[in-house]
Amino acid sequence: MDMQGLRINVFQDWMEDCQAAAPNCPEVRKMRKMTSMSRHLSYGEQNPSVLNVDRLSSLPWGIMNKIFGKMTIVDAVKTSVLAKSWRYKWLSCSDFSLDSGAISRMLSRGDLKSDVVTSIINRFLLHHTSSIRSFSLKTCFRGRHSDMYQWIQYLSKQDVEVLVIRELDYKVLFKMPSYVFAFEKLKSLSLTNCALQIPSTFGRFNWMEQILLRNVSISDGDLARLILSCPLLEKLTLLNICGLVQLKIYAPRLTALMIDTGYEDIFIKGAPCLFVVSIATNFKEPGDMPIVHWHSVIHCLNSLGSLHTLSLSGEFIKVLADDYGLDYLPLKNGAVKSLTLHDLRFESIKIFRVCLSLLSTCHNIKHLRLYIEAAKGAKMAAQFFKENQGQFCFTELETFTVICPSYIGMGSSVNFIDFVITHCPNLKFLTIEKGGDIGLNNGRVSSMLHRFRMSCPNAIVFYEQDGKLTSL
Repeated sequence: MDMQGLRINVFQDWMEDCQAAAPNCPEVRKMRKMTSMSRHLSYGEQNPSVLNVDRLSSLPWGIMNKIFGKMTIVDAVKTSVLAKSWRYKWLSCSDFSLDSGAISRMLSRGDLKSDVVTSIINRFLLHHTSSIRSFSLKTCFRGRHSDMYQWIQYLSKQDVEVLVIRELDYKVLFKMPSYVFAFEKLKSLSLTNCALQIPSTFGRFNWMEQILLRNVSISDGDLARLILSCPLLEKLTLLNICGLVQLKIYAPRLTALMIDTGYEDIFIKGAPCLFVVSIATNFKEPGDMPIVHWHSVIHCLNSLGSLHTLSLSGEFIKVLADDYGLDYLPLKNGAVKSLTLHDLRFESIKIFRVCLSLLSTCHNIKHLRLYIEAAKGAKMAAQFFKENQGQFCFTELETFTVICPSYIGMGSSVNFIDFVITHCPNLKFLTIEKGGDIGLNNGRVSSMLHRFRMSCPNAIVFYEQDGKLTSL
């Protein structure tokens, strides 16, 4: 790419704003202090020849590069006030990260103008003198697609290892150019609000270890091909994927997988190292739960012999509760040691039954964590648990944590907690966390903790509210 053909602006106003705000930057304050100290160091008697030595500027570039890597682009530019020789130091850092929203907030302005964003990136790419290890851009690309294509084409030839592209305009997906598949050294790829199509000339990402796609449009075939083309892939996150019906995953080195419920079916094969699986809520269509063949999904989870940590959304629990026969248990994986259930709505007996089934059939679970979104029908729950007293035993469970937001009461969740811990002879810790600054009154907290302590006398019981911890 002919970078000289790109528009270059000095963005003087932006630089002046950054420099004027320099005293507020912790990194700059530290550097100023270091510079001041370096000028007053003495060895025995003061030597005039060393009083004015700028030891900060004498730091090896490897150390300076690490310092810049800890800063935002705004703070990096602010360092130009330290010394004349530092004015363009930020142009040489190997990690570039620009978040237009964060910059606007730091400068107390409205949205950062597109020409300013373009100027910053053009200046960095045109005058960069060392390697670019990572490039992260979070901004609105509207009206600047041609610039984006040139930037990505240029970066594809720079041995970039980490690429993050996030389009902040949620109305229209940014069509990623084919150059994104030409990065030979890429290890981590993160795309948000983009449309992705694999060109026929694409071979493979030989070094890719991590992929994150959020609100990305891609076909079933292209996604399956992308995953297959990453032999070293270890972490895969797929959320709100548009146009996908069946999710097929074959990744021999995959250790962590996060997906949502936005598919009809999920196939996971050839993943002997898969250690963590999370099925999150699908936010594409509120209330829409497109998992149709949940039996197949459960079969996949059952077949994962290396699965240690499993996280399921309340949406997925509701799919099970609405469809499966209550006389048999859905998930049976003895390898699972940690289970987390998010956004649970304790509003029906079916939800209670599914939770107990999961805990019972994954019989080696040691750690259970619940995030409660609603808890109604305490009387109904009390009757159900009374009828099922003695029907379960969770012998391996050691820690049990329940998190409730401030805007709901404990309700039927108290009955659920009491039932579970009554059947946990080896429970060591029970923790109740109430989010926000609105909690239960002291009398209710004391009564609840005493009840739990009586149900499980060998466990330590904690209640945390607004950072304050109460225990029995």
